[in-house]
Amino acid sequence: MGTKLGAGLAALILTIPLLIGAGIAGMVSAFTGGPSGSLICTPDGAPTRTVPGLTAEQLGHAASIVAVGKQMQVPNYGWVIAIATAIQESGLRNLTYGDRDSLGLFQQRPSQGWGTPEQILTPSYAATQFYNHLLTVPNWRHMDLAEAAQAVQRSGFPDRYAAHEHRARQIVGAVAGVSCANPTGAPGHIRTDWPPEQATERDPTSNGRITPRTLALIHALRTVGMTGTGLSCHAPRPANPASDHPKGRACDIMFNPHDPASIADGWRAANWLTTHQAHLGVRYLIWQGQYWSAENPTWTPYTSTAYGCPNPANLTGCHYDHVHISMY
Repeated sequence: MGTKLGAGLAALILTIPLLIGAGIAGMVSAFTGGPSGSLICTPDGAPTRTVPGLTAEQLGHAASIVAVGKQMQVPNYGWVIAIATAIQESGLRNLTYGDRDSLGLFQQRPSQGWGTPEQILTPSYAATQFYNHLLTVPNWRHMDLAEAAQAVQRSGFPDRYAAHEHRARQIVGAVAGVSCANPTGAPGHIRTDWPPEQATERDPTSNGRITPRTLALIHALRTVGMTGTGLSCHAPRPANPASDHPKGRACDIMFNPHDPASIADGWRAANWLTTHQAHLGVRYLIWQGQYWSAENPTWTPYTSTAYGCPNPANLTGCHYDHVHISMY
């Protein structure tokens, strides 16, 4: 792939409308990645076979990519990575040209061992090659989409894959019809039997390590656009090394405590987290001087002798400027 810009990027901007304002209340697609599986939702939980802004040709190529992923038993997250990559590289078009000798949906290069031009221009072959390379990437299921795509593509513009993640999830949901069903329970259900996990995964918000469950939480929050003014997870906390942040089991979503709209966004995030506790593994939340736990699922005043809570003047210690999330 070299240092090229995806050949279909300009065309894609014209043909695929941006999903603007996909807030928490209006979000119809969600995904949580990780070793325990994935959740992809379509508006009605069934295949729609149509995606606004996609031509029949583009949708057909997307369906081929997903079908190959299914046949190869690649986890759902891999389908999303593949679709997002094809959006960036070709606009989901089977291009007969590209940077240097790049061709096809993924702009694979014959000179780099991806196959003959005829093979690369066969969508099922190109998708198979992409998945074969993805499956050799260590721990790809726990990487951010852009990082996983770049490990396969080695593009000169590695940060551009991330821009297509939400669109790719929408497309996968439409062509595959993966429903919201989850054996751990429906939204609103509370689950407290989560097995313990070790902090084995790299934290994309810091240089530390977090649990697979916390990493899945990060993917979910980013997907539904609930990162506030910033998201941070692992932190050393030398004064309290036994707490959840240094153990990789906690994240903070920052909000502006002086802005009523930002506070409202914080409450929407907190309520979304309680609603989806059974899918995410949330153990407890602290926000705006209030505390919620899976063991006692109701909001009560947060008390802390160390920080003198509840105390609105102590914005950070009493959690008025961030939603604290601790995970099982």
